[in-house]
Amino acid sequence: MLLSHSKFEILKNEIKECGDWAKEKQSSLSVRYKEDKSPVTEVDMTISHKIIALIKELFPECAIISEEEITENKENAPYTFVLDPIDGTDMYSQGLPSFCIALGILDSTFNPVGAIIYAPRFGKATDKGLFLSLYPGEKPFLNGKELELESSKSEIYQITLSSSLVKHIDFTNYEGKIRMFGSQILQIVAPLIFMNISCSISEPCYIWDYSASHAVIKSLGYDLYKPNLELFTYSNSFLKRNRAECVLYGGEKSNVEKLIHLCPLRNSNERIIHY
Repeated sequence: MLLSHSKFEILKNEIKECGDWAKEKQSSLSVRYKEDKSPVTEVDMTISHKIIALIKELFPECAIISEEEITENKENAPYTFVLDPIDGTDMYSQGLPSFCIALGILDSTFNPVGAIIYAPRFGKATDKGLFLSLYPGEKPFLNGKELELESSKSEIYQITLSSSLVKHIDFTNYEGKIRMFGSQILQIVAPLIFMNISCSISEPCYIWDYSASHAVIKSLGYDLYKPNLELFTYSNSFLKRNRAECVLYGGEKSNVEKLIHLCPLRNSNERIIHY
């Protein structure tokens, strides 16, 4: 089954509208905290309801996984939509710009193949923000233009990092710079967008924290790797709303191999890190 291009465009437009609304609401938020101490706002919930309702209307045969809502499990669905209504809620709730709406699309074998990512206050010297879209089987687009790799990044000058990993990674042999955005989605796609950023290192998170950006980087030959350089794939546990089992390194394979050597886990036997 192929997704309808016209319905995909409707979904893109809805996410754009939701992101612009989230931007307007950022200065007057009501924040509460979930059991795991992570923040959630009324904006997260409203966007989640709107996008899930639209997906059900446009693609009733497809499955949905959302951070903020438990949805019906559909076996043998042709596609699974994975939604994070606000990735980087902590940043968002503090008025900072590095947040986004992220919608990933998995095929019937749970391979990430499509995405819509909108960060209304984040981008490359533009007031338009960052709008990434990837229709399954096609090339990704950034703000309406086909996204292409500027050049091969053979040296690792800058990386993105989840802040909670600082105490778990050994940076003794790394002389470059580290960027922290507070959004897992934006950190993983950053090497495709920003000239000097080569790779990412991500803490073990949930499927909605990876799938959209994972689809985009895979479409251009990058990927996510475990510390042993095995490709990261979506296990049954991961699909059932559990964390990834280990830290993930993202980027072009040869650079990731260098980065794992330069920035290994402090405890090489520590496969699962809890926060």
